[in-house]
Amino acid sequence: MRVLFCTTGGLGHVLPLRPLAMALRAGGHEVAWVTAPDALATLQGAGFDLFVAGPDFEQGRQQFREAHAGGAHLLGEQLSAFTFPRLFGAVLAPAMLAGVDQAVRRWRPDFVVHEPAALAAPLVCRQRGLHHLTHGYGLRPPASYIDEAMRCFGPSWRARGFDAPADGGLYRHLYLDITPPSLQPLPPHEKDVYRFNPYRARDADVESLPADVRRLVSDPLRGPRIYVSFGTVFHRSAAFLTAARAAARLGGAVVITVGPEGDARPLQALGAHVSVQPFVPQAALLPFCDLVVSHGGAGTLLGAAAQGVPQLVLPQAADHFRNARALVSAHAGQLVEPERQTSVDEVTAAMADVLGQGPCRVGAGRLAAEMAALPQPADAVHRLERWFTRPARAAAPTSSPTPPSGPS
Repeated sequence: MRVLFCTTGGLGHVLPLRPLAMALRAGGHEVAWVTAPDALATLQGAGFDLFVAGPDFEQGRQQFREAHAGGAHLLGEQLSAFTFPRLFGAVLAPAMLAGVDQAVRRWRPDFVVHEPAALAAPLVCRQRGLHHLTHGYGLRPPASYIDEAMRCFGPSWRARGFDAPADGGLYRHLYLDITPPSLQPLPPHEKDVYRFNPYRARDADVESLPADVRRLVSDPLRGPRIYVSFGTVFHRSAAFLTAARAAARLGGAVVITVGPEGDARPLQALGAHVSVQPFVPQAALLPFCDLVVSHGGAGTLLGAAAQGVPQLVLPQAADHFRNARALVSAHAGQLVEPERQTSVDEVTAAMADVLGQGPCRVGAGRLAAEMAALPQPADAVHRLERWFTRPARAAAPTSSPTPPSGPS
């Protein structure tokens, strides 16, 4: 099979799809990827053919801020509900159309795998007569987010002679779900859904960690080992500094990541038991951790869940609040509401509460067992092979007014 992956540029949208892409390559299939220019570095060296679509990560967000300045005063879930439709539907989807279309025409895939925010992909596939799959990066975006995004992006569909589907065309074919049932139960009517787990629990790999991180986490007698990460977008928030200071106050060993562009200087005086890094291979670090403190991004949350680590979430925007509530419902962690996130005392107390709570450890272990029981990426490859070769699959969509063109 020739499979084209399509993602927007944020690492939280790219990295969850990479295990399946790598498994496809290992299974002898050809894989290409079309994404934002600055995301290509993450994918280079893996054997993928790479294509560019849309602006850089920060450029896209700057365009969003300039075009939709009315949301600047919003916070929390109101900000999430405002941002998703306008960033992904009004700004990025139109900007990605030409690049995605060019990748399809040049590379000629058998089908496309895309994440839910890559709204340009279903339209290009509809126009070019291609089947496509949606691969989740965490919990599904609320239907209201997609519906409003399509009000922004709908003119692009109509300009190509199609009615704009309210769901963006995301669920027309198979949906690949990477969240365990206790975090996201399937609605009773769902049929074409395949659930698997790309976040496999691994044995501790201390040698791949930076030297001072190895020194801290390899000694369990130091006290609780705490990992603090707010990803690559939200590490500039006041809540991140609060969480870092609270962890330093409480932990026997603390590892803090500020992101490749982050500023470590405000955190350098937290003590010799604290290691501040631009980046740490998360899968190597998590087996050592007693607590993960994060903004609730899906990658960190699911990675920690796969290792059975209790979590404290300080949600900021995007899907963080929904992720945090799902984690709390699974009894695998707690959340700190925005109004409490500026108090070091309150966040320290919340960390101590999670560390001291047997139920959180039990819930986290139960969640890890649930994830371990899910199919692996190699199993998902076999599912895609069956999906691709089934008889109904042989008939391409019939709604394309523009036949697929040859390589340009």
